[in-house]
Amino acid sequence: MVGFVDTHDNQKNYSEKLAGKDAGPYVGTVKFTDDPLRQGRLGVNIPELTRTNNPTLDDCIWCQYLSPFYGAKSIEATNPSDPSDYRLTQHSYGMWFVPPDIDTQVLVMFVRGEASQKNAFWIGCVQQPLTNQQVPGYGASTFTELAADRSTGRERGAAANRTGETQNYGTDLLPVGEKNRRMVQNAVSAESANSFRYPVNRILADQLESQGLIQDPVRGTTTSSAKREAPSQVFGINTPGRIRDDSRELNIGPEGTLVKTDRNPGHSFVMDDGAADGTNQLTRLRTASGHQLLMHDTDGVVYLANGSGKAFIEMAKDGTISVYSDGGINLRSGRDFNIHSDMNINFHAKGAINFTSETNVALNAEGYLFAMGDQGVFTSSQNGSVRTYARDGISSDTKGSQLHGARGGDIHLAASGTGPAGRFGGQIHFNSTSPSDKWGPIWLKPDSEYVRIKVTGGEAGEDALIDIDDDQPYINGVVNKRANKTTVTDFVTHEPYGRKSSTQYKKDYVNQAIEQIKKTSPEISSTELKLIKAELLKQPTVKAVADKLGKVVKLNDNIKLPVKDLNNLLGKAAEIQSLINDPKLALQNFVYGKVAELKSTAVNFLKSKFKFF
Repeated sequence: MVGFVDTHDNQKNYSEKLAGKDAGPYVGTVKFTDDPLRQGRLGVNIPELTRTNNPTLDDCIWCQYLSPFYGAKSIEATNPSDPSDYRLTQHSYGMWFVPPDIDTQVLVMFVRGEASQKNAFWIGCVQQPLTNQQVPGYGASTFTELAADRSTGRERGAAANRTGETQNYGTDLLPVGEKNRRMVQNAVSAESANSFRYPVNRILADQLESQGLIQDPVRGTTTSSAKREAPSQVFGINTPGRIRDDSRELNIGPEGTLVKTDRNPGHSFVMDDGAADGTNQLTRLRTASGHQLLMHDTDGVVYLANGSGKAFIEMAKDGTISVYSDGGINLRSGRDFNIHSDMNINFHAKGAINFTSETNVALNAEGYLFAMGDQGVFTSSQNGSVRTYARDGISSDTKGSQLHGARGGDIHLAASGTGPAGRFGGQIHFNSTSPSDKWGPIWLKPDSEYVRIKVTGGEAGEDALIDIDDDQPYINGVVNKRANKTTVTDFVTHEPYGRKSSTQYKKDYVNQAIEQIKKTSPEISSTELKLIKAELLKQPTVKAVADKLGKVVKLNDNIKLPVKDLNNLLGKAAEIQSLINDPKLALQNFVYGKVAELKSTAVNFLKSKFKFF
């Protein structure tokens, strides 16, 4: 670059010309970041030495990068005999955090008081006021302002037609940028300065909306920001982000050099010890496109998701693992593939379910074996026979015809003997009685309790088995639901995944009850606890669990649960049932982590069911 020669002696008279023997440190301003040696050096203007804030190219000086940690194999351990041998060359490692943007202030010092370029080091960045809301976790705020907030109704309508600036995200907690320092600096008082709102980071907000996470303060938005409290409980780092393709080019470099200034969000790594209210205690690694690994202590969740929002894995506090994929899940094992559940295993496919074995398929049930085909049931053996056996009889029934044929063989009807040694044969009747629907399971239908296919109409029902549109999870801030049919009890969807079906509420409640019994009843065995838990989980509703719990506590002498604790559990059951019955309350509980206040009428209703109080 003309006027800024990259040599070690282009400032050989620098000590005499500007600095004397003062080693600094000095506050300088970054003017060049493109180091031709790629060593992290910065071209810095030091106003205290140059006496100007508008330096020429010759006024700037290369300052070397001083890393907090760096190392390389000793050069004495290298050997130039074979340049292709990795083992014989140097290996390097360390921390690399460069470069800051143009006009960022840095602290510069000169080693041994020799104010020459070879002894100039930048040793850190100087933070300016009002520029750390996005550090390190792109913190969200409710104190926001969209472009539409400053427009008239007519202007908002025009803006919506042009750029969608009036888009409704359905929540007031949104990722934000920094307050405009030029506007705040001109404020006449601290009160007026604080009245300026944060601009919404539309890039990140739109990304979270497409992922289905914009209304989720756990997996989506976060309060992890250096500005949240003092002293800060948030630690971490975020990268500058890539320059946008549509970035403006401003002449803010030395002598009017054009510089691209606008960036997309970068990657972030955050370790948050939590807000004052106990929320947001977490560690999160999130990439610029939205891939993230979240370990959330407050909610007890481990969450891994891709940036498109079309796949995630979640491990909940109670041990539940939820997996969602929009593109398919592929598993293969070179040996046995074992699946075991202590409760139920449910399968549901909107297409076909195919089971194939190159040897045998064994279907076994210690209870009943049900097979229901709404359009028909086919059984075929191409190279063998079909045999059925029942100890207590075989019966069938149809509203159509029954056809029995044998091609190339005989049809035999026989009734075995019933007397001693089978001397007296049973009877064979033809049309001696009327057919009965009891001869076949006419009751075995798709919605029977043994098949349990559930259908929703796109709205949250008791089991909250709604589906979410995977291409557009929100429309104007409202969850874009669609009708669904399934046999499973906990239905995993694209985000915003509700997570709180009535089954999950019931599981959470049972886990809480078991923990309470375990804590207050040290004499009860783990085997007995498991039996009690299994019995409670069999109950169809939370209310039924509460009923059963009261009876178990009353009849089991090993359970020492105090009446007060039991009352609290029964009250919790009423609270949970209210959330299940009111989808709006359930959504509020999911978004804000709040529990609706317990109504006294619900408590009294449950108490009336337990006369032994």
